[in-house]
Amino acid sequence: MAASSLLRSLTGRGCAGPTAFSRYYRHLQYPFSTAAAAGAQGEAGWGFPGLGPTAKGEKARVVVLGTGWAGSRLMKDLDTGGYDVVCVAPRNHMVFTPLLASTCVGTLEFRSVAEPLARIQPAVSKSPGSHFFLARCTGVDPDAHTIDCETVTDGQKDALEPWKFKVAYDKLVFACGAEASTFGIHGVADNAVFLREVHHAQEIRRRLLLNLMLSEVPGMPALLICIMHAVPSAESSRTVRGLGKGFSGRPYPRLCNAGRPRLEPGTCWLQAANEILSSFDVRLRQYAAKQLVKSGVRLVRGIVKDVQPNKLILDDGEEVPYGVLVWSTGVGASSFVKSLPFPKSPGGRIGVDEWLRVPSVQDVYAIGDCSGFLESTGKEVLPALAQVAERQGKYLAQLLNRVMKAGGGHATSAAEVDVGPPFVYKHLGSMATVGRYKALVDLRQSKVR
Repeated sequence: MAASSLLRSLTGRGCAGPTAFSRYYRHLQYPFSTAAAAGAQGEAGWGFPGLGPTAKGEKARVVVLGTGWAGSRLMKDLDTGGYDVVCVAPRNHMVFTPLLASTCVGTLEFRSVAEPLARIQPAVSKSPGSHFFLARCTGVDPDAHTIDCETVTDGQKDALEPWKFKVAYDKLVFACGAEASTFGIHGVADNAVFLREVHHAQEIRRRLLLNLMLSEVPGMPALLICIMHAVPSAESSRTVRGLGKGFSGRPYPRLCNAGRPRLEPGTCWLQAANEILSSFDVRLRQYAAKQLVKSGVRLVRGIVKDVQPNKLILDDGEEVPYGVLVWSTGVGASSFVKSLPFPKSPGGRIGVDEWLRVPSVQDVYAIGDCSGFLESTGKEVLPALAQVAERQGKYLAQLLNRVMKAGGGHATSAAEVDVGPPFVYKHLGSMATVGRYKALVDLRQSKVR
């Protein structure tokens, strides 16, 4: 089943029509009125009229940073009858991460795991006060209720200099996620591919096919197809098996035998890890390891000390050659999150209270992988999982809608508003696929946190 059908709970409506896009295109062509252009850009630095502080009688503005699980669910459920929604993010779509591994081997097409934000929240392309900006936040001024932004043009040839602009907010929500952890190991950033975005999956697929073709050249030594380093997550384990499934039925006689990959030096997959699926019960981990070995995965227990262009060096001195290195070792707080002048939870995330508010400032919230409970709350930091982020996005949307209906939607006006019960997370368990028609389900940790 395509991921787009699994995302109907996030969409439920069609995409925007041509009128909305033409209106947005006119905004891009003529961002200022002739009378107010110089004043708007020179005095305040707003991108175009409508991004300054909101006045009485106008809709309150919610600014959301990010289009991941948390931010997308929040924007879907926000009441756009009372709020304008402005999203600032480096991508204009949500990625259905559990199925991202399947796109590496062609089981799914890339468009099947990406849902445009305009379909999740049509207001960003239809409502004159709601917008999406392909940009990143570079700074926050909680006293002025503004954020500084700059456009994102990474990877584009002859890219323009980033355009800087400001956005005023009534409510600000950090949902900017996390970044892959490299643990400071030399060479990871330069040589590895992180399976977190669609373009990562595209790069893995390109390199995989290239190595398969090169391995068939007469006299060319067979290349190691993929290394998956340290697999703590279900998605990573599935990726290894997914790469193996990609050989089935393909015309690569040197690598296949009766439709299954052969375990030969230089042609197998290596998984360097001390423990796979470490959050699962030990019996499930043993079953997963057995199934992965049967499918052609060679498990190497070790710690990577150095990554070079064509080989890994483990802590015991062993050298492991590779053709494609996929790095999936968990996530940590991004450099942007660490730079924010807010209290931090353990691990460097933005610290929040039981209502997902940043307690040191007004009208600022944080959800998803970039947030964590402060130690003063007495709650443990929740894991960086999609089900946590999605549940937080749903909860915060309900809270903000309640605040708006009580008259606290505008800046600094929610102090006396009853925000309702605190956020409670109930873990529903974990699942992981380890091969065709084989999967793990661990309900052992189903509990309220």
